[in-house]
Amino acid sequence: MARPTIARPQPNEYVPAVSHYMARVPDGDVLDLLTHQIDETLGLVSGLSEQEADFAYAPGKWSIKEVIGHLSDTERVLSYRAVAFARGEPQSLPGFDENLYVANANFRTRTLADLMAELRAVRASTVALFASLDPAMLDRRGTANNREYTVRALASFIAGHERHHAAIFRERYLPALRAG
Repeated sequence: MARPTIARPQPNEYVPAVSHYMARVPDGDVLDLLTHQIDETLGLVSGLSEQEADFAYAPGKWSIKEVIGHLSDTERVLSYRAVAFARGEPQSLPGFDENLYVANANFRTRTLADLMAELRAVRASTVALFASLDPAMLDRRGTANNREYTVRALASFIAGHERHHAAIFRERYLPALRAG
């Protein structure tokens, strides 16, 4: 089977609550974006020391390590939803509390290099999954957290979510680290 081209989803393929993530996905092949964007995102933090990677730009905000871990967790959850929907799962899937996941993950006890390697492995798995899907599978719909999505929309959700956090690295974390 040839590698699919995954176009941006139409607004009726996802709920308005995730529109801000979808808006961050440029026109073009979403699978290609997923394949290459990880290098750009991890490049933003790859030269940081362990102390810098423990930095949070404000009280109550996640550290850089916690954001990287959150990206892995979220991508795993969204990829699970994608495989379930692609395979025709009729059951509604649960939501997840990203704050609870981060609070229970102990990301701050791990090295930045380890967290980055894990995110690269998760992304490789995500790309392999979406590359294996045919157009009919990408069009399938399912429900998670009482919200309906197509499989194609979940690919864009993953890409847009990462771009959202990369922007926060550029706009909040890195300037605050340089100023400090």
